[in-house]
Amino acid sequence: MTYEFKLPDIGEGVVEGEIVRWLVAAGEDVSEDQPMVEVMTDKATVEIPSPISGKVLETRGGEGETVAVGSTLVVIETEGRIPISTSEEGRQEEPAPSSPKPEKLQKEPPQGVASEVLATPAVRRLARSRNIDLREVTGTGPGGRITQGDLDRHAEGGVVERPRETEAAASTGEFDTIPYRGLRRRIGDRLTLSHRSAVHYTYIEEVDATQLVELRNRYLETDDSRRLTYLPFILKAVVSGLKQFPLLNATLDEGKGEIKLLKRYNIGIATATPEGLIVPVVRNVDVKPLLSLADEILTLTESARNGRVSLDNLKGSTFTVTSLGPLGGIAATPVINYPEVAILGIHKIAKRPVVREGEIVIRETMNLSLSLDHRVVDGLVAAQFLHHVIRLLETPALLLLE
Repeated sequence: MTYEFKLPDIGEGVVEGEIVRWLVAAGEDVSEDQPMVEVMTDKATVEIPSPISGKVLETRGGEGETVAVGSTLVVIETEGRIPISTSEEGRQEEPAPSSPKPEKLQKEPPQGVASEVLATPAVRRLARSRNIDLREVTGTGPGGRITQGDLDRHAEGGVVERPRETEAAASTGEFDTIPYRGLRRRIGDRLTLSHRSAVHYTYIEEVDATQLVELRNRYLETDDSRRLTYLPFILKAVVSGLKQFPLLNATLDEGKGEIKLLKRYNIGIATATPEGLIVPVVRNVDVKPLLSLADEILTLTESARNGRVSLDNLKGSTFTVTSLGPLGGIAATPVINYPEVAILGIHKIAKRPVVREGEIVIRETMNLSLSLDHRVVDGLVAAQFLHHVIRLLETPALLLLE
C-alpha cells in the first residue's frame, strides 16, 4: 500500500515552508521516526520525521522550493494499513496498531527537552528516559542532528567535536556559486518586502554616552558575575520613548485603512548568526528589571547564534534594534523589520573630541540611526522620539526611575 505524507502544521499561523534539504531519496528504505526532510518556516528550520516504516517511492519538491501545508511531500510504500489520512476518494483508512498517526510537530519541548535541537522523536524519548538534556549534547548527524550514539557518548562523558558544514559550492572556472535558499533567501524575501512596502527614511543623532559608560563600569567593578552590555539600558530607553510616541510602536493595515498602536513592548534584537541575520524577541521589556533584562538578552542572542532559538522567540516584535557592537561604525540606514514601522541602529561607543562650554574635551560618544516608515511617522515625531531616548542614555540614572 502507498501512503502520501503531507507537510504538517508546523506552528501557529504557518501556511507554507521552504524545503531546505532532503534527507531521503526515492528507492531508499525509511524507518518510523527517521528524519526525511528539513523545512524552514519563518526563520526556524525543523526536521520532519516519517510516521511509518517503508520504502520511499517519490519525493516531491526540490531544495529551495516553497510548499504549502497539506501538500504531499513523500510517497511511501508500506506493508499493512497506514496512518489515518484522507484518500483521493475522501474516505479515511484505519491506522495500524503499530503505526501511530503522524503527530503535529511540537514547538515546545516535552518534559524539559528543547524541541529546537535536531533529533528524532525516538532519540528524544531515549533522552527523556535517561534524564539527558539534549541542549547539552553535541550532534554528529546531518545538520548537527543528535543520534543515539551521541547520547551514549554523552552519558559516558565523552567529548565530540561537531563537524563543520558549509554550503556546497559550484565552480564554473570564472566564479563560484552557492545556493540562494534557506535562511539567506528568507532574509532576502523579507528585506524586499520591507523596501517594497515601507517608505524608508533615516534620522541620525549623536549621544554623549560618558555617564552610561561610567555607570556600567561601576557596576562591573562590584559584580563581575553578570555580562552587562549596553543593550538593556538602550531597550529601557527605547520603551520609554515608545510610550511617549506610540506611532513608532505601531503597524499599518492598508487594507483596513488603520494604524494600529500596539500596547505591548516586544523588542526584536537583530543578531548575526553563521547562517544569516535573525531577530529573537525580548517580550514585555517595559515590566522587566534592567538586570533581568540583561540575562534574557544574553540567553536569547546566544541561543540564536547557536541555532537553538525556538520559533516562538522569533515572533511578535513591535520594534527592533540592530547593533554590530565594536564594529558598529558611525552611521547606517537600517532596513525596517516589516510590518513594524521603525528600527534603531546602534553604533560603536568611542572616545571622540567634542565641544563643551567652549572647550574641546574627550567624551565617550556614539551615534544612533533611526529608520522609519514615513507613511506612519513624520520627521518631527522621529526626532522627538530619538531625543527622548538620548536624554535617558545621557543621564542613565533617570532609567532607574522609569
